[in-house]
Amino acid sequence: MSANPHHRNELIAQLIWQSELGADEAIHDQPSYTLPDLKLADILSTAPDIGGAEPPNPSTNTSSVSAPNALDQPAAVGGPAPSPAEPDLLTPSKATIGSEGVGAAVAGDAELTARLAAINSLTDLREALGQFDRCALKNTASNLVFSDGNPGARVMLIGEAPGRDEDRVGLPFVGTSGQLLDKMLASIGLDRTSVYIANLLPWRPPGNRTPTAEETTMLLPWLRRHIQLANPDYLMILGGSSSKALLGEKDGILKLRGKWRDVDYGDGINRPTICSLHPAFLLRSPAQKRLSFQDLLALAAKLQR
Repeated sequence: MSANPHHRNELIAQLIWQSELGADEAIHDQPSYTLPDLKLADILSTAPDIGGAEPPNPSTNTSSVSAPNALDQPAAVGGPAPSPAEPDLLTPSKATIGSEGVGAAVAGDAELTARLAAINSLTDLREALGQFDRCALKNTASNLVFSDGNPGARVMLIGEAPGRDEDRVGLPFVGTSGQLLDKMLASIGLDRTSVYIANLLPWRPPGNRTPTAEETTMLLPWLRRHIQLANPDYLMILGGSSSKALLGEKDGILKLRGKWRDVDYGDGINRPTICSLHPAFLLRSPAQKRLSFQDLLALAAKLQR
């Protein structure tokens, strides 16, 4: 233990998560396993209470994008912004994007491409998205759900679509699945101050219905620009819908998950990306939590480098 010290509360959080996975013996897949020491600050001073059922209080959330200085940063994108003369925000990457991928339908929208290329901060992107009236989802949603967490974090998490609680509060992952996500992050020593969170769709589909292909195609360029401006070192895509949309794949999430891919999100930078299971899916299928934990360990190993 002395060779790999951990804060007491981090260890408690790890035990809570492993217990929920169904672990009842001190055995692991690997013969000599130690959790990477991320050397983060004391992020879990109340770790024994993280399993509670009380939802987060939005009035005390200090990591919201509404904070005046949180997003007002210039773009830290390492590659050139797409040119209006080349109207394609969806440049193919090392991850295979098929000819029938969602990028094909929006590649010719030069007006939108030019508009997004001219946006150079997350604050401006949020404002522009709030003024975007072409998507009917905006008319039925209560709030724009743009992001949460730390815009300068090394890790960006991308979910699927807001649910009822997210629509009410205006932040991603604040309902039951959000509580599970917090536990998942705590199991590898992270929390919402050390990750940045967004969704495939910024508005809730009515009745939590599945988004249409047209809605996904319309909003995907916005998400790609969101990724470019956030400029994370690593991305974890949560859920099948968001994984298939961003990667242009047709396989289900159980085939897509657990593999690192270098993906170009339109700015010439290949960002390491891993897909994993959505917390809402884990609530319905708790036996799959072990797969999710494997993905989290893979992310933790990357952060240790």
